[in-house]
Amino acid sequence: MKQTNTDGVNFYNILTKSTPTSTMESSLEFTQSHLVCLCQRHVRHLQRDALSQLMNGPIRKKLKIIPEDQSWGGQAANVFVNMAEDFMKPVISIVDELLEAGINVTVYNGQLDLIVDTMGQEAWVRKLKWPELPKFSQLKWKALYSDPKSLETSAFVKSYKNLAFYWILKAGHMVPSDQGNMALKMMRLVTQQD
Repeated sequence: MKQTNTDGVNFYNILTKSTPTSTMESSLEFTQSHLVCLCQRHVRHLQRDALSQLMNGPIRKKLKIIPEDQSWGGQAANVFVNMAEDFMKPVISIVDELLEAGINVTVYNGQLDLIVDTMGQEAWVRKLKWPELPKFSQLKWKALYSDPKSLETSAFVKSYKNLAFYWILKAGHMVPSDQGNMALKMMRLVTQQD
């Protein structure tokens, strides 16, 4: 799939567009140079200076464990490239092991993410061998609201025993950036602090 075929639609949020690039750069071939290009073109702009200042300032001081010679960065091309081996590898068996061990597993994604789309997420969840999957699958999606006074649905959730699946509306790949209030609510629900 090439972005030139989609008029520059951003893979990480289909309601946004990327700047035009060459056909070679816009293909989804996962070589090192292409991974760096994808990271820089689609993800790097989401790292705002304010977040870097927050992480390298007050958060660093509060944690008191980050070495002075280290600085936080939202996206690192080296990390992106070094994790290339793990791209597109199924981990269903690992998720099954976690569920069997009683570990809480939370799956979430943004509705506008083309790379990690909801239908794809649902498809791999259906392949789990977890004995409780039929009960999870029978559940209906429950609407969630980021603002209790609003009637606008912000997300949907399915949750049974130690498996939860959140489908965040109006969000792409960067859920906290696109829907911060809903991401915070989800985190509170996941950590049972709400």
